[in-house]
Amino acid sequence: MWNTLSAALCSNRDIVLNVVSSGIASLLLPGGRTMHSRFKILVPCIETSICDIDKKDDLVGLLKITKLIIWDETPMTNKWYFESLDKSLKDIMGTKDNPCEQIFGGKIVVFGGDFR
Repeated sequence: MWNTLSAALCSNRDIVLNVVSSGIASLLLPGGRTMHSRFKILVPCIETSICDIDKKDDLVGLLKITKLIIWDETPMTNKWYFESLDKSLKDIMGTKDNPCEQIFGGKIVVFGGDFR
């Protein structure tokens, strides 16, 4: 399902970031990377953590034009990782005078995994 969703958006020249919680699963997604690698999430992640993304980093430009983030294996991920990305995307997508208040900076994030 993730491959089909990624292919559909990429065929329209939209940017899709595929991330997972573990390295092995990242091989199953097109352009898949671990959440730590893609978003520079610090390990260990605590309640006050944010992603280690510099405002001058190329990753900021990529995140601004990203249409969709697919995050697989989310049930086995601590909530602080999601909150870390949420805080960072709000900071990136907002401006100095007008901070972004939308969840995940207004980016569409799809969570997947075995929720049983």
